[in-house]
Amino acid sequence: MSVFQMAIEWDPILFVNLILCIIIVLLGLLCYRKSHESLPLFIGAAFGLFGVSHAATLLGFKVPLTLPLIVIRTLAYLLVIYALVMHLKSSMIAKEAQQAWVDFFKEESVQPAKEKDIPEPKK
Repeated sequence: MSVFQMAIEWDPILFVNLILCIIIVLLGLLCYRKSHESLPLFIGAAFGLFGVSHAATLLGFKVPLTLPLIVIRTLAYLLVIYALVMHLKSSMIAKEAQQAWVDFFKEESVQPAKEKDIPEPKK
């Protein structure tokens, strides 16, 4: 049987997953356009890859494209992992920078108080 003679395999679970993937891709693009943050873009791209896998399976290409579908799904998972690690790194850096500013201003506010406690020299 050739690739073009594959029958459509109706699976309501895969169909719902495909619809949800499409919605997540669209929301990821919309969020990226509004915020210019990369996390929604990466998540949307990953779900786009999941959607390709679901669509191929629904169209009956599961068996002839088994290896490429495994690669596509693996790339999608790796993309989500990468996006989350990058988000974690950037949020940790932001938190460290914020704490550095807090510490800096604490030191600045403590120094004038010490200067006030120093008695003036007697004449």
